[in-house]
Amino acid sequence: MKKAILFFVAIFLLLFNNVKSKELYNNVIASIDNSIITELDLNKEINFIKFITKSQDNSKLDSLKSQSLQNLIDRKIKNIESDNLKVEVTEQEVEINLYNYLTNKKINTEELNVFFKQHEIEDDYLKNIVKTDMRWSKLIQNTYANRVNVNLTEIDKEISKESGNSTDNEKLKNELIFSERNVLLNKIAASHLEKSKKKYLIKIL
Repeated sequence: MKKAILFFVAIFLLLFNNVKSKELYNNVIASIDNSIITELDLNKEINFIKFITKSQDNSKLDSLKSQSLQNLIDRKIKNIESDNLKVEVTEQEVEINLYNYLTNKKINTEELNVFFKQHEIEDDYLKNIVKTDMRWSKLIQNTYANRVNVNLTEIDKEISKESGNSTDNEKLKNELIFSERNVLLNKIAASHLEKSKKKYLIKIL
């Protein structure tokens, strides 16, 4: 009888601790208007960054937490803004960009799936990140592409330093224009994101 009582007490304590642990894990740590970010979200992002950067260094954990939380807030804002303007991308576009992302990071699908399983992260975590960034990029392109002015004089000066033929020079010019436009659009995207944040009530709890 005594053993049975001790057994049930042990089970109760185990279940109680699990409940308390889950409550802590799902504790809300930030909100953007009616959208929330939990401790669970933060831990997923921290582990994801460690995986992508191939780093297990915990000496800068506070900095990593801050970066991860900022990533989550930025992502929420990007999705809200993209939803408001009904910006969409196709499934095929997402898959292509996801493939390119993994190729650039030298990560195969099997590694990614093992990581997701080990850390109890949903299989489409990275895919959703890629989709969010694509929608945001499209929003910026749609809004600002016609307003971006590339300094062609500086590009022509750069090309004049090369000794290639006219075909090579034309190819180089197009590459430089494309690159410069992307630099300008990235700066605009960062500025637009900061302005967008001011439209929402962001609370760090």
